[in-house]
Amino acid sequence: MDKKNALDIAKENYTNYSRYVSSGRAYPCIFDGTKTVYKRAVYGMYKNNKHKITKVAELAAHALPYHPHPTSVAGVIIQLGEAGNKLKLMKTQGNWGNSKLNVEASAERYIGGYLSPLAEALLCDSIDYCKFEKGEIERDEPVALPTFLPLCFINGLSGIPSGLPTLNVPTLDIDGMIDYYIQILKKKDLNYKPKQFPKPNYDCDIISDPDIWDQIMQTGKGTIKLAPRMMWEDSAIVIYDLPKGKNAESVHKILEKEFLADKIDIRDETTSSVRIVVEKVPHKQVDMEEIYQRLYNKLQANENCNMAFFDQSKIYVPCGFHSVVKANLQYLIDTHKNRLNHQISELKNKLRVLEIIEAMKKSDNVKKLIDFSSDEAITYITTIYQTTKDIASKVLQKPISYLTKEHLKEIEDLENNIKLLEEDDRDIYEFLIKKYKNLKKLIAKELAEQSKIS
Repeated sequence: MDKKNALDIAKENYTNYSRYVSSGRAYPCIFDGTKTVYKRAVYGMYKNNKHKITKVAELAAHALPYHPHPTSVAGVIIQLGEAGNKLKLMKTQGNWGNSKLNVEASAERYIGGYLSPLAEALLCDSIDYCKFEKGEIERDEPVALPTFLPLCFINGLSGIPSGLPTLNVPTLDIDGMIDYYIQILKKKDLNYKPKQFPKPNYDCDIISDPDIWDQIMQTGKGTIKLAPRMMWEDSAIVIYDLPKGKNAESVHKILEKEFLADKIDIRDETTSSVRIVVEKVPHKQVDMEEIYQRLYNKLQANENCNMAFFDQSKIYVPCGFHSVVKANLQYLIDTHKNRLNHQISELKNKLRVLEIIEAMKKSDNVKKLIDFSSDEAITYITTIYQTTKDIASKVLQKPISYLTKEHLKEIEDLENNIKLLEEDDRDIYEFLIKKYKNLKKLIAKELAEQSKIS
């Protein structure tokens, strides 16, 4: 028996475990920007979506045929629909929480919702035609969702792997991402890199040099500096957006440390969005301009970005933005080409059936079928009309009334539909550009509705 060093065995096992944890658990897939549990939650909800309010506990059950860790699914669904997201992907009822305001959601048995039509358009278009594989429970599941934008860049994503760098994917401007994709598609070259990266989409100001952001997007790694958004309202200071980890308590601590607690009044008027008011106590002497600058400086924070992804054979850490876009677009192209080819094939089969029926009517061969057995009729049709047994069977499945009626308009419509699908297949890039432009309108409408609610 071969002997192995215990340290080598431990190292090998730890490396394999680290890769297992990172691939899909801590890091997202490079094709769709989702961790595996997100993919399974979305896929399960999509396959069972009735577009009516359903308890989160029940929605989570839809992922159980694919996911071996059921306790994590409900939390993921709540994350998709909570109010702090840049883009809500669930139609919700009840308290789903707000990460931006540190408000926790109610228990999954009390709140309900369903995967929104926008989420279906963004994440699941043509999902039945993407690549499938056996999952951890030996059920067929998509290798990745056919997302038009990587989910991790829409609402941000974090993760702590075992033995690898911590994941922290920044949120990006959604319009900027769509424009970036469209520029690539117009060039019809997935290696083409547009000059302008999408801007960060944080709820605060970015005070780092723009070159630092470009470096993060190129390399997948770096640190940017964030600052609060503040303004004067009469003589009061109003803080209406803060870097992650900062809140009203942070403001209190800063001013108390400066021995200003008796001179400054702080009111947290936050409801659906941050609003912290700082004003001078009447008859007290204090320099509010100095307070403004002090708060602005001390409420700043550094955001360490580390973009990491996996595919079926490799972990990419760190990973630049364009590498993700390229992989995402290739997966989309393969998925939609598969759908188009499948639809073209189905329509051509329908067309061939109708063409044979029309030819049989003209030669008066329909009457001959009455005297044939089923096998004889199939053999007759395949021989006379040079077709397959499958097409011949489809002809025979039609009732006599259908065989004798007029089909010229149906044939014309099928020919036109086939032509349109073949045009889309020939120029898949232009086909996807139309998809992205429509998606941009849908997202703008959804964001406008979310803004009205908040």
